[in-house]
Amino acid sequence: MRETRRNFFANLALLSGSLALPRAISAAQNPPTPPPPPAPAQIPNAAEARPSPAEAAAMRARLLQNEKEFREGVERLYQLTSGLRDELQKTPTANVFSVHLVKQTEAIEKLAKRLKSQAKSA
Repeated sequence: MRETRRNFFANLALLSGSLALPRAISAAQNPPTPPPPPAPAQIPNAAEARPSPAEAAAMRARLLQNEKEFREGVERLYQLTSGLRDELQKTPTANVFSVHLVKQTEAIEKLAKRLKSQAKSA
């Protein structure tokens, strides 16, 4: 009688294991698919997407003005750094730097940061 019980439970364990194994294998082979991306809120009309000639001319003028300001800023930065370089070459390295040099360096740094943000926004 013990033999039949053991056989019954062994067969039951084998049967439940064989039923669970294909589910685990198929779950590992077929990962869940991600949800589809959301649909755009509104599809723009092709006629609405193009700016009018007046708007395009105004945008072009604004871009040209920004470019001109940026080039002037870069030229000013070059002049300031050249002046600072010349002053540093005249100053002995054993001396402490003057307040004027520190202020000039801060002005260069401020201009460089402004140019950097201007270049990022363009």
